[in-house]
Amino acid sequence: MNRQTIFTRTIFTILIVASCIACEKDDNIQVSQSSYTIPGNTFFPEGIAYDDNKGVFYTGSVSNGDIVQVNVQTGASVQFAAGAAQGRAAATGMKLDAKGRLWVCGGSDNKIHVLNPDGSLLKSWNLSSFSATGFINDCVLDNNYVYFTDSQNKQIYRTSVSVASPGDVERWLTFTDQQIPYAATGTNANGIVMTPSGNYLIIVVSSSGKLYRIDISSKNIVEITLNTTVLAGDGLLLDKNILYVSRNSTNQIFPVTLNPEFSQGTVGTGFGDNLLFNTTMAKAGNYLLVVNGQLNRRTGTTPPTLPFTVSRVSIP
Repeated sequence: MNRQTIFTRTIFTILIVASCIACEKDDNIQVSQSSYTIPGNTFFPEGIAYDDNKGVFYTGSVSNGDIVQVNVQTGASVQFAAGAAQGRAAATGMKLDAKGRLWVCGGSDNKIHVLNPDGSLLKSWNLSSFSATGFINDCVLDNNYVYFTDSQNKQIYRTSVSVASPGDVERWLTFTDQQIPYAATGTNANGIVMTPSGNYLIIVVSSSGKLYRIDISSKNIVEITLNTTVLAGDGLLLDKNILYVSRNSTNQIFPVTLNPEFSQGTVGTGFGDNLLFNTTMAKAGNYLLVVNGQLNRRTGTTPPTLPFTVSRVSIP
């Protein structure tokens, strides 16, 4: 056997082994449960963030700011961070950054929190200096910045994720009613995503069901033309050119096929069985993990269906 043959076979063997290792890594984490129980009779979960390296997701309570960690293979849940101990009265949208830190929106608490990978509080910001009241609803990030929507005030906040200790939060964008109309009551700017190129943000206004594209460089705002509105749009998830919109009061997820410029979209057929006022979602393999927030049952005479859950939903 000559040296060339030996070399070729060696390289082939290395590639096969590497491929098998990759397969084994993928196979190690299975989204095994069709439904994941969230403990607590008054938890009312809202946001979600999935860690595909650890095979766990995080969700937080709008009632007390607690955050739990759930294993997608076993369904086992543990408290990750206590809201009361960290000065957090509510937790809505959340995202993990490249450093494994969890960014948490504070809802009507008008705060932003970032947690270390062990659940300890790294830093928090009270945004009352910008607006006396607000509703910090959802967030999205890249390797440089994290952006936050405010459902009450016509503005988007931003701070850095690239440094070990984030600095001040800035009011990155202020817009007018002519650019993005807000309703006097109800939820306005809600879910937010970033396009794959990193050039645009897309937000949904729940009260109108309209989508807006924001150019990160120029801050130019364009309404995305749709064949029908996505009224009650809550959390968003963008996969290439398909924008998944969680429409809470419909109990379904709706796909929106966007054009290459993200300026037009076609709303497709809703999907998802047995969802309960679904708020936000995260992608885990071939599934969506969808939060059954039941926020429509926080007040009034109809109690929530217990236990609270996060549903595994197949992507059509």
